[in-house]
Amino acid sequence: MDARENFVAEVLSEMRAQGASDARFDEERFAVAYQRDADATQPVWMYLATLFAECEREPETRTDRIRRYVTTLLGTQEPPADWASVRPLLRPVLRGAMFGRSNESNRPAVLRRPAQPFLDELVVVDRPTSMSYVTAAMAANWGVGDEEVFATARGNLAAGGVLPDAEPAEGPVLLRFVDDGDAYWPSHLLLDGWLASLAGRVGGPPIAFVPDVNTLMVTAADPDGLAPLLELIADEYLEAPRRLSPVGYTVDAVGRVVPYAAPSGHSVSAMLGRAERLLATHEYAAQRELLAEADLPEFVAKLELFARDDGSVFTVTAWTTSLPTLLPRADYVGLVVDGAEPFFVPWPAVTGEGLCAEAVEYRPVRYRTVPDVGPPLVTVLRQQAVDP
Repeated sequence: MDARENFVAEVLSEMRAQGASDARFDEERFAVAYQRDADATQPVWMYLATLFAECEREPETRTDRIRRYVTTLLGTQEPPADWASVRPLLRPVLRGAMFGRSNESNRPAVLRRPAQPFLDELVVVDRPTSMSYVTAAMAANWGVGDEEVFATARGNLAAGGVLPDAEPAEGPVLLRFVDDGDAYWPSHLLLDGWLASLAGRVGGPPIAFVPDVNTLMVTAADPDGLAPLLELIADEYLEAPRRLSPVGYTVDAVGRVVPYAAPSGHSVSAMLGRAERLLATHEYAAQRELLAEADLPEFVAKLELFARDDGSVFTVTAWTTSLPTLLPRADYVGLVVDGAEPFFVPWPAVTGEGLCAEAVEYRPVRYRTVPDVGPPLVTVLRQQAVDP
């Protein structure tokens, strides 16, 4: 057996040892289905890709990880059916914009809203040994609006997330919060004023990083000293099985959390731009994989990341103008007209000429191209061609 087959065999063995005798593996989904109880009409699915990646990364933890994962999921109870019971259990979580999305019509849609570029805010029901994601249907059954669910989850997190007093830092300090399953540290970026309140602790205006769903790092936003940290964050993001974002986040003039931007012309801007584009390419790739299964009438274009000799990076997407296409937002569009060699134009050249319109049903956002690009417009576009 190969590594994946051995892994699946271990998961099934552990599930059966814990009483899930009817567990079965679905290779296409890379998931295991089991019945929670005899009266259940639908199986519960345990998706294994992330657990497998974690076991491959740290093989010495494999047996314990599988045991804990199976114990947690088999012990997960149905969320309380009434609002009064579930209300104190709610917590907000940050996840990638593509997390939890599916083409399966019978899979409930997770309750979500945009939080940052390419990141969404979701809500979970938190228990001592497990958590489950709140769906739109669950909120409807509780008889409350979505906004009340989000507000309640944030309020619960704020009530339990008060840090002890500390002396102001005299210089830049790096704080690293690693989640033990109860603190929800990355979620604190969703709380109004929380990140801004750390300025004294880190020695200046704060900048925060959440490379994976369990890690929050905060330090002073000193652009001259950020380069080594940005390299570290990018590595942690790329290696994390449960990656979240390599982007730095700070606060604006009124304390809202926003992506960090270096002073104009500063050399660290190239690294910050790389982090933003790295996140975009990852989320767009996940979206494209999902949309490819949906049998759409349009071609779903890739977003690709390229680097220049000076270390700066840029993104490119391709559009064959005779083909209806869903474009990701990119720095440059490679246009292929009548089978000729592609030429590249900046993104504003395509939107400025009205050649695509935002397809509001997609997040991350995609743009639906016009059905025909005539010779006069091609001439205009060639006049704006650049070498990325």
